[in-house]
Amino acid sequence: MIQSGNGRSRDGLLLAGWLAAVVVATCIHDPAWLAVLLLGALALHGREAWSALRRALIAVAVVNVAISFGYAVAASAAGTPWAEFVLRLNLRVVLLAVLTFWMARNVRLERALAFSPSLQFIVVLVRGQLGTFRAMLADARQAFESRNPARIPFRPRLKAAGRQAAALLDKAELQADALNQGMRSRGFFDDRP
Repeated sequence: MIQSGNGRSRDGLLLAGWLAAVVVATCIHDPAWLAVLLLGALALHGREAWSALRRALIAVAVVNVAISFGYAVAASAAGTPWAEFVLRLNLRVVLLAVLTFWMARNVRLERALAFSPSLQFIVVLVRGQLGTFRAMLADARQAFESRNPARIPFRPRLKAAGRQAAALLDKAELQADALNQGMRSRGFFDDRP
């Protein structure tokens, strides 16, 4: 439910503050300052700070490890220092993830984007899609567990997860096409020269 007045302005200010924090975090290159900002962002979470940090680390782990390892190997082969860059990269990405989790928990995007009905519409569409995908994931997980009452080895679980990811991507592509056509037919996109 969209509230008027204070709810809109509060959420709009929080969204603007988050955007400013993201810009500041990308402009700072000193790992010590990034660590201080990360501690500040964790303080925003209060009692949920460790949970937020854990979620952020899990969310960025695969990509950060791959990039950090690749850069460290390439820089070592070239004989250039790499530790500070890897530290800066990881601190910045974790900081941005922690800030984004805070924003997602505290900002109602429908209210923050009250100035633009088109952006509000997109937020509603995205939330609807997320709900559809969450339900699809829950159904697939329950179906897999009901067919396999005993603990399944890692490799078959990985194959099942791959098939599930492929099904989600197919569904996302079909739904994106249908939404695009529906929005275009209602004049949402103005393609005129």
